[in-house]
Amino acid sequence: MTRPVGMEYRIVDISGLELGAGATFRFRWALPGEAGSSDSDDALVRSVRTLGVLSPPVLAGTGDTLEVVSGFRRIAAAREADLSAIPALIADTDQSLPVWLESSLHGAPLSEMERLILAAKASTLAGERLEGLLPFLSSIFGRKINAGLTARLAGLTAMSAAVREAIHEGRVSPGDLLQLGSHPGIDLETAGGLLAGSGLSRSARRAAVRGMLGIADRGEDAFSKFAGDYDPGMRLDEAIGSITHPGMTDDISFLHRTIEEIELPPGAAIHLPENLEGGSFTIEIKVRDGDDLRISLARLREASEDGVVEDMLEVLQGRG
Repeated sequence: MTRPVGMEYRIVDISGLELGAGATFRFRWALPGEAGSSDSDDALVRSVRTLGVLSPPVLAGTGDTLEVVSGFRRIAAAREADLSAIPALIADTDQSLPVWLESSLHGAPLSEMERLILAAKASTLAGERLEGLLPFLSSIFGRKINAGLTARLAGLTAMSAAVREAIHEGRVSPGDLLQLGSHPGIDLETAGGLLAGSGLSRSARRAAVRGMLGIADRGEDAFSKFAGDYDPGMRLDEAIGSITHPGMTDDISFLHRTIEEIELPPGAAIHLPENLEGGSFTIEIKVRDGDDLRISLARLREASEDGVVEDMLEVLQGRG
């Protein structure tokens, strides 16, 4: 193994290393052995138990004051595999920040929440040096990031646990939150909580965001009144539509009920046009196996023969 210049290869006792969420360089949502860990974390534990830690993590510091720079998952997996010491690379403290950011590009894929945590910590750790690290952050986010956007993204890490978990699981998009947060009439924590608990698809969430912005445009307290009156037993998009497009509420409810009654497999979905404009709908079927396709086609055929599809089209075309 070629050792990086300026790093010392050493066998290190891992029992005292800090891996908690408060660790300086940790950005992982969950580590092996923690609540919320993934199947890939379990697979890593099995690998470490069988083969040991093949790629040494990077630590920084001197003597007994070592802290983890990269390799949190590997160290946590080693603990789960009952290892007390593993090989590690020891970097100088002034190497920590660039090594940390560089290593984040090559580990397991990051969730959106993990990217936000990384941006927040990078901003804090870099201080005035942040400008020089923006190319790393741009690579991590897959788009050009400037200091202002970094600060806005970092701010999302202060939202409630429920919203942060929804971001991590992909149920809420940072882009949607930034869009909502740009409106002075919207309390972002409230809006984020509504989205997090909505269970809406990605396209429906985007429509809900546009709807909430439209409600907020109606007056200073319009959004807070909507949020205060919202009944969680009602679909969020339907509740928004009852205000932004009141004449369509009954039609939307009918269409959603009808779609549910067709009982397509989990991989299939019927997408309605935004605001029911266009007089048509899209059927999307994600086929995992032959049964999915057969079941989908059979149920769509039954719906067509029973006149269900025609009823939906009449509503969409304003004739229902």
